Amino acid sequence: MTGTSVPCRVMVLDAAPAAVEARVAAVLLDEHDGKSLSLRHAPGHDGIGIMPSMLEECLAESEWQAPDLVVVVVGPGSFTGLRTSCSLAAGLAFGFGCPVVGVTRGEALSPVLDTLVRQEERTGWLCVTTARRGRWFVESPAPDPTTLGPVIAVKSAEWEPPTGSWIVAGDGAEQAVACAPDRLFLVTVTGEASPEDIAHVGLLRHQGRLAARPPLPLYVDPPEAKLPAAGLRARPE
Repeated sequence: MTGTSVPCRVMVLDAAPAAVEARVAAVLLDEHDGKSLSLRHAPGHDGIGIMPSMLEECLAESEWQAPDLVVVVVGPGSFTGLRTSCSLAAGLAFGFGCPVVGVTRGEALSPVLDTLVRQEERTGWLCVTTARRGRWFVESPAPDPTTLGPVIAVKSAEWEPPTGSWIVAGDGAEQAVACAPDRLFLVTVTGEASPEDIAHVGLLRHQGRLAARPPLPLYVDPPEAKLPAAGLRARPE
């Protein structure tokens, strides 16, 4: 691993599926496998609120002086969850002087999904995440390791999957497959990636084997907040 010896101590933060749970894990990776030395998770927005204490507990339980790498799931997900987890990851990395990288929900599942695509001889995979107002966020893999895969927002009632035969994962997978059963195929990996999977993909990114992705929230939708019609208030003197 470039600039870091193995085994590698990876701290994982994931609040992307905020409706389900927020997770913090201390994962020890070697060249072939990973093991969570400490894991904390709590449901919903309550879990987001206690992520700092979960992080403190994981650091204490793992008995690390400092992590070698921080990996944060950057989305798609909730506005509050992404801002909280990415800010916490940035602060942790700054405090310990270690690198931090971001991974998406689809990227974290990609090692398993890529294998299934080859075994089932499919066109590729899609990761479908439920969003507000009857929509999905649909992520597809990058065409090559030097680029990032696209993530788009679609109306679930109107979405037409791309041409081909696709493995589908994510929390919206079952609904998506029902819309186009001739082109979409459900797999057992319909939930979230494990902390070990997230850590592994983050390590590949840190090694430069995947295109760089900053540890910043992945906002698929444009911001809903608008400037006041009369403009901003004057800056205080």
